[in-house]
Amino acid sequence: MTLTKAEIAHAVVDEGWQAFRLRMKGLPTAKKLRSLDDWLCMNPGSRMAEVQVENYRNALKRGGQLDLDGNVQR
Repeated sequence: MTLTKAEIAHAVVDEGWQAFRLRMKGLPTAKKLRSLDDWLCMNPGSRMAEVQVENYRNALKRGGQLDLDGNVQR
């Protein structure tokens, strides 16, 4: 999925997303991934939810919690 900076900027300021994201803080990576899947299920067909989740997964990759294929590293 290709994300634009504008899409990301618009998606991440959503108050519901921010509250959801903060609830994941401190959880193990595997639990965060399950929670992200839950978020998508709660927002079916939402491009904004897809952008939020993909951006978060990319952050986990940048942070070393996931490898480039999305496998849990730590």
